[in-house]
Amino acid sequence: MNSDTVGRARARVKAPGHLASAQWGQGLGTLLRITRMALRHPVQVAIAIIATMIASGLQLAIPRLLGQAVDRAQGIVGGGQEAQYALWVSAITLLAVSMLRGLFTLTQNYFSETVGHTIGYELRLACYEKIQRLSFSFHDKVHSGDLITVGMLDLDGVRMFFSTGLVRTVLLSVLIGVGAYLLISTDLVLGLLSLSFVPFVAWRSSMAQLKLRGTWLILQDKLSALSRVMEENLGGIRVVRAFAGQQHEMDKFDAASQAALSVSHERVAIRVRNTSAMTFSFFFSMGLVLWFGGNMVIDGTMTVGTLTSFLTFMTILQMPVRQLGMMVNSYARASTCGSRLFALLDMDLGIDDAPDAKEPGGNRGHAQI
Repeated sequence: MNSDTVGRARARVKAPGHLASAQWGQGLGTLLRITRMALRHPVQVAIAIIATMIASGLQLAIPRLLGQAVDRAQGIVGGGQEAQYALWVSAITLLAVSMLRGLFTLTQNYFSETVGHTIGYELRLACYEKIQRLSFSFHDKVHSGDLITVGMLDLDGVRMFFSTGLVRTVLLSVLIGVGAYLLISTDLVLGLLSLSFVPFVAWRSSMAQLKLRGTWLILQDKLSALSRVMEENLGGIRVVRAFAGQQHEMDKFDAASQAALSVSHERVAIRVRNTSAMTFSFFFSMGLVLWFGGNMVIDGTMTVGTLTSFLTFMTILQMPVRQLGMMVNSYARASTCGSRLFALLDMDLGIDDAPDAKEPGGNRGHAQI
C-alpha cells in the first residue's frame, strides 16, 4: 500500500454522515459473515454457548450462597451444633458450585478456541487458494508485505472474534441481565446502585469502538508499509550494499517503524483511558452500595449476608466489566480485519474457466502430443 491508501484510511476515520453510516453497515455485514462461518460448526458453538450460560448461572449463585453462609455464621454464637452443621453445608455447597463453574468455564474456553482455530484454518486455505488463482496483474500491483499482513494480522483478528467477542457478549448479557433481576428483586435501591455504572460503561465502550476502529485501519496501513520496506531490503540486500545505502535504508525503516509505533501507542492510550474510566465508575458504585447498605444493616432493615451478596456480585462483575473494553476492541478489530480479508477473498479472478471446462488428465510424466 502507498501513501494514497493511508490517505484514504485517514479519510475513512474522519468520514461524516452518510459515509460513516455506510462504514457501520459494511462493518456489521463483516461481523455477520464471520458469525455465519462460526455457525458452520454448530456442535462446538452450541457447547461453547451452553457452557458459558451454565458457568454464568453458577457464578451468579455464588453471591447468594456466600450471603447465606455469612448469616448462618452469625448464628453460631448461640446456635450450637445445628448452626455449625448449616455452616459446613454452606461451605461445601459453595466449594462445589465454584468447582463446577471452573469446569464449565474450561469447557467454554476450549470449545471457543476450537471454533476460532477451525475458522482460521479454513481462512488460511481459502487465502492460499485465492492467491494461487489470481492473475499476474494482481501480483504486479500488490506487495508481498501487504499479503503477509492480511494473512497474519487480519486473519488472526477474524479468528479471535468468536471467543473474545460473541462468547463474551453472551457472558456479559447473562451476568448483567439475570444479575440485575436478582439484585432489583432483593432491594430496588441497592440493585439500582449496584448497576449504576452499566450505562456509563456502555456509552464509554461505544465511543471507544469508534476510535479503535479508526486507529486500527491506520495501524494496518502502517504495518503494511513497514513490511514492504523490510521485504524490499531483504530481497535487494546486495544492491543496497553495492551502493552503500545501508544508512539510508535504516533511516527509512526506522521512520516506518516509528509511524507504526506511534499509532500503537495511541491505541494503547485509548484503551487505558476508557478502561480506567470504567473501573472508576465501578468502584464508585461499590462505594455507594457499601454506604447505603451499611446504614441499612445498622438500622436492622437488612442482614449482613444480604449486603455481602450485593458486594460479592459487584466483585464478580468487576472482571467482565474490565474485559468489556477488550470485547469492544474485538468487535472493532474483527470488522476492520474482516473487511480487508474478505476483500481479498471476494476479488475477481480476472480470468475465469469456461463453464464446460474439463479437468486436465494426468500424464504420468510423459509429454502428450
